[in-house]
Amino acid sequence: MKKTVVLLSALMLSSCAIHAGDHSFWEARKEWIETQNTYPIDFFSQEPMLLKTDYVYENSRKSHEVLTTYVGYSMISSKTYKKDYFVADKIQAVMDGGMVSEASPVLFRKGESIPLLGQVTLDGVDYVLAPDKSGDYVLLVRRDGTVYSKIGEIRYNRLLLLDSEYLPSPDDFHFSPVVDSKIQQTKPVNGYDLRYDGIKNGKIMMTYMVYNPIYNSSGQFETFAFPHKAGLYRINELEIKVLSADENKIDFMILKD
Repeated sequence: MKKTVVLLSALMLSSCAIHAGDHSFWEARKEWIETQNTYPIDFFSQEPMLLKTDYVYENSRKSHEVLTTYVGYSMISSKTYKKDYFVADKIQAVMDGGMVSEASPVLFRKGESIPLLGQVTLDGVDYVLAPDKSGDYVLLVRRDGTVYSKIGEIRYNRLLLLDSEYLPSPDDFHFSPVVDSKIQQTKPVNGYDLRYDGIKNGKIMMTYMVYNPIYNSSGQFETFAFPHKAGLYRINELEIKVLSADENKIDFMILKD
């Protein structure tokens, strides 16, 4: 009787040990079974890829011309912007249709675009993986845009092909590549901006901003106050002739920039 009790105790302890921790023996066994007859996936980054960077120079300087600027706006500026171009790979349906079988069809509208999740290789042929609308299944698309006869599921980051055979409908249904691009322009990364701030305490007020990308700083600024009268004024390297100024606007000329 004691031997039986000892044996049962050993089995219970063994069972507890198997299920201890976040990743149990049975979960590992299930993962191993489900990854049999599956294919490794080379996943694509879902972040847009930086294609190129341009620098755009903007200059508002117009020397020896009478200019007018309103309160809060720039009087003179010289700025350099960084413009980044990003691309993301997608495919789109060339026509209405999709893949049909005895199971539920996988259908798309003409021009509907789909992000690519990754790439697999079957029998030496590369396919990109395009998710259906539900996100539960993926189509395998060849380089020429045609679709493999079976759809798949992603399990444990591997591709499992389902048993059902799918046929294109119409017969020539296929996809075409799309490069989805976007442009992102930063704040100025270099240069300066002189802004008119109106009349305060009987003084002509201006703010001079210098853009500085160091340490991700947006820049540094200085505030200048001049007598409320026409005249020649210097701001750092700038020479400005003020013709008239009031609470709303300033008329001036740039003599040196």
